[in-house]
Amino acid sequence: MSMRFKIFGTEFYVSFLFAAVITALLAFDRTGYALPLLFAIGMHEAGHLAVMWILGCAPKRIRLVPAAIEVTSGFGRGRRHEIAVALCGPAVNIILFFTLWFNYAAFGGELSLYCGLINLLIGIFNLLPVTGLDGGTVLECLLVKKLEFRRARLVMRILNLSFAAAAAALGVTLGFM
Repeated sequence: MSMRFKIFGTEFYVSFLFAAVITALLAFDRTGYALPLLFAIGMHEAGHLAVMWILGCAPKRIRLVPAAIEVTSGFGRGRRHEIAVALCGPAVNIILFFTLWFNYAAFGGELSLYCGLINLLIGIFNLLPVTGLDGGTVLECLLVKKLEFRRARLVMRILNLSFAAAAAALGVTLGFM
């Protein structure tokens, strides 16, 4: 059982398992961070979609499945558009961080601070130059522009392995502390 609908010519598909995971996350969250986290992720993705629609490369289909949001779109307009779309998600999160931080500084309230920090973390995390994240998309577009495609992919593989090794080393180090 899944849900399908269209908005502005884009077909949305929400799998039952995706909806179940989100429901369980909200139902069993004792920290109170699940809703601000989902809001930050939703705003991040909305930033990507808004720029896609503005630039005229609206996605044909968006599938919401557990642990992924699959977007089917052709970037026939060039790498600059792809870079703009990739950077807009983190930009929205960083703008939200500053907005919420100024709100916290002016009026107080820890919720503004927590929501702002969640947005900052999501924005910065997505700027990491790793395949599958926005920073990786930007870096790959820039590398393909300067190097031949095979060399660009090799550089990205080396970076991915380097980040994976650093994350594993950090995990082991923190595990022994």
